[in-house]
Amino acid sequence: MSLSVEARHLYIESLDIPEGASTRVSKGSSAAVNGGSVDTFVGGLSGLNKEDVLNSTLLAQLSANQAAGGDRIRWYNKYREVLENIGWVVQDFTFKELDNATAHGSVDQAIIAILKSYLSHTALADFKATIDAMKKPANNNANKLFEMNAWKGQESDFQLGVASASHDDVQFRIGSFTYQAQGSQNDVLFFKFGHDHVKFMYSTQNMVLNLKVYEKVRAAVNQKLGSHVKSYIDGLKL
Repeated sequence: MSLSVEARHLYIESLDIPEGASTRVSKGSSAAVNGGSVDTFVGGLSGLNKEDVLNSTLLAQLSANQAAGGDRIRWYNKYREVLENIGWVVQDFTFKELDNATAHGSVDQAIIAILKSYLSHTALADFKATIDAMKKPANNNANKLFEMNAWKGQESDFQLGVASASHDDVQFRIGSFTYQAQGSQNDVLFFKFGHDHVKFMYSTQNMVLNLKVYEKVRAAVNQKLGSHVKSYIDGLKL
């Protein structure tokens, strides 16, 4: 999307996000809960670029929350719109149903089955370590933060991604997931499937953050977020 720096700044200023309560995630963290997303960082990504991924996608989440009114399609349309306006290259979020989701036993195992052919061997291992970390008592607060933001209306709707350095940009392999099952509200990521059919929908894509574009709007994004970073981002202890 070809916009002037001034147009990008005006767009950021115009975004509607909820009023806020900087960050509990350190530059050395290799994974973090970010609102309704769990992000893993691999491949020597710098501390600044980790923050870029977290802050830019958080801004998109918060704006989408305000704009969507509980409608998933509207949510992802707004999420994509915001990202594209601040330097991300994003494709359509096209969802499809996972066949026989209950055969995987639990939500986390279904997600791993989806992403194992999408991530490199090393990235998949780091991703699994992040999932395992979400079970640790030391990360209870982060897990609660994720559950609170991943539960939308009557269903779970969330993202998990792996970010890495890619030439002079950032690559973010992201999976978006949504499902509805009774009893899952307080156990979004590790809900165990029963015998009843669960419609488990997912979308995967490779987003790219153009750092030459983003560095020109970084300060505006951070200013817009303000104290929201404290309220929505929490680093994970692996």
